[in-house]
Order: sequence, then structure tokens, then C-alpha cells
Amino acid sequence: MLQYGQVTDAPTYLDDKELLGICNGFTIPEMESRTIEHDTLGSVGVLMLPGRSLAGLTGSIKLMFPEPEMVSIFSRPNKAAKFQVHQKIDVFDADGLNEEKSTTLVTHVKALFNKSAFAEVKKGEAQEATGEFSATYLMQRLSSSEVPLVEIDLFANIYKVNGEDVWPD
Repeated sequence: MLQYGQVTDAPTYLDDKELLGICNGFTIPEMESRTIEHDTLGSVGVLMLPGRSLAGLTGSIKLMFPEPEMVSIFSRPNKAAKFQVHQKIDVFDADGLNEEKSTTLVTHVKALFNKSAFAEVKKGEAQEATGEFSATYLMQRLSSSEVPLVEIDLFANIYKVNGEDVWPD
């Protein structure tokens, strides 16, 4: 049966508990494996194989009507901030909303902010604040499961997919 899914909401929390103003956008860091190029004599082409390291995990967050004390976290490059983004995913099929397949994708990020921008203030327009960050920790899991889909902890040297190490010891 054909199904369609859509993200209908994504509340963002600071320190795992406090709603972080009105989040207008959250760019979750991309995972990019670095590659090692093998260009040998006699080969018909260049072989690109994955290396064990990942490229830097960068992202951004945009807040509308930010709380002043929340904006201060964007200005501290030496203090990590912990976020959670709860993406509500509604799945529809021929019978309407399929509650059994609908879920929430929870993303945990620990971030060090390196750039902040406070938007221009204009009468009658929403105030915005944007922060760019590098992540030291990223974990995604479905709310229905305790096993993370992906977990990366750069300080603890962890890189797991579905609870299993990506690279063996």
C-alpha cells in the first residue's frame, strides 16, 4: 500500500528539558565520511575508499522571538549547549493517518557555537536570531526505540549505526 510521510512539527529543547523559544529552522549536522584516494600504476581508474574519520559536523539554528537568556548561548564559543529536536512524522495511507507508523525522530546535538547573527529589527516583523555551530555529539533515534539509528561522539570516539560500531577495533 502506498504511504506518505511528512514532518508536521519539530519542537526544539535546550538541555533536554526547556523549550527553546520558537524555532524557525534547525539544520541538523550532515555526516560525511572522508575518503582515501588510491591511484595506482596499472589500475583502470582511481579507487575511492572510506576513511575512518568523518568531516566536521556543522549545523545552524534559527529562532523567532528568542528569549534573551537563550540567545546568550549563541555568544559563548567555549561552552557546549545541548539540544533536542523532536521531528513529528505523520504517516498517511488510503485510510488516513496511520497512527501505528507515525513516529517521532529525536535528534540530540551537543554544540559549540562559532557564529551568531541577530537579524535586523523592523517594525511589524518577527525578531530572529541565528547561530551556527560545530557539533561534538550527534544521536538520532525513533521515539519507539531505545537503540539509536546513529550515534557519533567525537570526544568518546564513538561512531555507531543501529547500535553497532561502524569500524571494528
